This record gives sequence, C-alpha cells and structure tokens, in this order.
Amino acid sequence: MRILSGETEEFRHLMRRHGGSLLAFIEGVVGNHEEAEDVVQETFVIAYRSLHQYDDGKASFATWLHRIAYHEALRRMKQRRLPTLSWDEDERLLKYAEEADTDDWLADITEEQMQRLDKAIDLLPEYDQMLLRFYYEDDMPLKEIAYILDSEASILASRLRRIRNRLRKELQKNR
Repeated sequence: MRILSGETEEFRHLMRRHGGSLLAFIEGVVGNHEEAEDVVQETFVIAYRSLHQYDDGKASFATWLHRIAYHEALRRMKQRRLPTLSWDEDERLLKYAEEADTDDWLADITEEQMQRLDKAIDLLPEYDQMLLRFYYEDDMPLKEIAYILDSEASILASRLRRIRNRLRKELQKNR
C-alpha cells in the first residue's frame, strides 16, 4: 500500500470514501450520532496504525474497516456500560440453512403490506436490523458480514432465514 510508504493523502482519500458508510453502520450499533462519530474517528486511527496487518486475502478494505469499527463500538459500549446488542447463545448451535430461501414472497406485496413490513423491521432487535441492512441494502456477502460481526456465515444464514420467516408471518396476519 502506498500509504505505508508515507503517502498520507491516500489515507485521507480512504477516510472520505468510507467515512459515511462507517458512520451509518456504527450509528445503528450504538444508537447515538456523536458516539458514532467518535467511534469512526478512532476506527481510522486504529486502521492507520494497523495497516501493516491488513490482509486483502481475508477481506476487502471496507470490510476490514467495518470489523475494526464494530469491535471499537463494542469496546466503548462495554467501557461506558451502554447496552450491547443481544445475541442468544442458542444461535451459535444452529446448523447451516439446508435450502436456499427465496424472497419471491415480496414480489406481489401491496403498499399497505410494505408499511407493515417496515414497522415489523423497526421492531426487530438492532442486531437483526443491522444484518438485514448489510445483506439487502449493502448487498454484502454473508462471508463478509460474518467477518465484520465475528460470527460464522452459516449462523448468519440461519438467522436471516428466521428473520425472513418472522417477517413473512407478520405480513400474513390480517390478510
């Protein structure tokens, strides 16, 4: 990387390129804009100091930054005794989803159902909302999400499937 050879302007470019997405991501984790700004700033400091450890064979640079940011946010929440994201231990015991789940059920959705779906998503735990955002909005592969969240792709696949089933049932109510 040219940054390691002293080209700090290159790092400023990376900060501008990735800062917005990191801020949105971390704000979803900590629930506070000011705290999220602090976490993002510290993320870039940690990343700069750790550039020599970055391995592009493991993850993209953006994914690596998200992982640093996520762990920094967790560290700060623990340090300040802020509530952390809930994660049932039973989740770790789930097996990989056996069959691919399609999202065809969203194809013929009405406006009213879409509003109900949005409300149902807002009621999900932050962790589940973040998982949906990464997977559907950011179009991020499960392998990268797992790297960021320090989890297993198979566990996240099972969790996504359960979230979709829960949302599908919510839409089927009051039909």
